Amino acid sequence: MEIRWIESRFFSPAKIGNQMIIIHHTGSTNGQINSFQGTIDWFKPDPWRDNLKVSAQYIIPRYEEYIVQMVRDEHTAYHAGSSEWVINGQYCEHLNNRSIGIELQGDGNLIEYTPWQYEALIWLVREKMEEFDIPAELVQGHEHISPGRKVDPGRLFDWKKLREELIPKVQVVVPEPSETKTVGIYDIEFYEENDDVCIGAGNSEPNNEGLASLFGLF
Repeated sequence: MEIRWIESRFFSPAKIGNQMIIIHHTGSTNGQINSFQGTIDWFKPDPWRDNLKVSAQYIIPRYEEYIVQMVRDEHTAYHAGSSEWVINGQYCEHLNNRSIGIELQGDGNLIEYTPWQYEALIWLVREKMEEFDIPAELVQGHEHISPGRKVDPGRLFDWKKLREELIPKVQVVVPEPSETKTVGIYDIEFYEENDDVCIGAGNSEPNNEGLASLFGLF
């Protein structure tokens, strides 16, 4: 896999460590998925944007090209925003400085991700899990660490496929599929893209204790 470096202006050199991997989608605007180049431009503005600061370490496009890295692994990207999870038995908030963020181009509630995206994602996640000793259970979606606030990578993301690739020979139990008809990539010939990307800020502070209550920590 090829990774190309394009530096984002939105990051902090301070970081606790890489304890999690968080998967996102770039989303959509008015039914058009946010484009690969539009997302790069939004993460790398010129001049500097004072609000809506957002970035991620990696972006994976829909079709076979290359992965873009915009923030170094050892730096904090602004992708998780208000978030919380239990890491190694410790309740943690504001997970930007404890994680690597990976953006998948698309909207996982509108259209399926492509086979190449899964191939690239699995390769990248495996590399980072090995490099930073991250267990598979700490590979989560934005919807998991910010429940009720975020919905990505979305209901069409194949968590079973990812888990089986990350934990070979382990049976993964997933809910039965919904009877609701969903539109997938093979049901349509073309899905329009939006270049004028606007993704919400990823550097906000957490403002809830939902998971703390869930895990009985506070």
